[in-house]
Amino acid sequence: MLKPLLTALISAAALALPALADDLSIGHSKGSEDAPITLIEYGSVTCGGCKFFHDKIMPRVEQDYIETGKVRFIFREALRNDVDTALIAMARCKGPDKFFAITDAIFEKQPEIIKSAQAGKVLDTFLDIGAEFGINTPAQFDACYEDMDIRLDMIEVQETSELYELRGTPTLIVNGEEKYVDEDFKSADAFAAYLDEQLTALSETPAEQAE
Repeated sequence: MLKPLLTALISAAALALPALADDLSIGHSKGSEDAPITLIEYGSVTCGGCKFFHDKIMPRVEQDYIETGKVRFIFREALRNDVDTALIAMARCKGPDKFFAITDAIFEKQPEIIKSAQAGKVLDTFLDIGAEFGINTPAQFDACYEDMDIRLDMIEVQETSELYELRGTPTLIVNGEEKYVDEDFKSADAFAAYLDEQLTALSETPAEQAE
């Protein structure tokens, strides 16, 4: 019964792809809605490149651009496997105010998650992460994992990705332009320089841009 319902919902959502992609309320957001740059990350919490971006680049973005009102950041989950699905369901379970705190904890323990998944003991690691946020029993985790509202929200996020190439994770959408960490940004300094270039271009008048 559940599978046909989800299939029908996915098909219906596909008809509204352009509207979904333009809807900046979809995903998990931090920063000013009036920021001149909107940075969307399609990321996986089990992806090594996403952990690199989270650990090495995002702290600089957070401090110098999000907190100063220059960048609005939106994370949209790219679900590559069942472990991704389970972890994002848990991260969503405590509401938007806790989402980034839970994903921070997930990225911190990513090596343990992968190791325990390979050993068939990943639930123990899920509960170790979730305990800080009141998800410390299998029943509490299952309630998050099976929550239909959470699943439908995750489907909505997945549908937005259909308009982009998403050649890998993380894929960044910077004011509508796709960028890739492995090709374009190998350090926080390089990414900051790129954001500064974008901010300068946005502040120039049409006459200045034509020169």
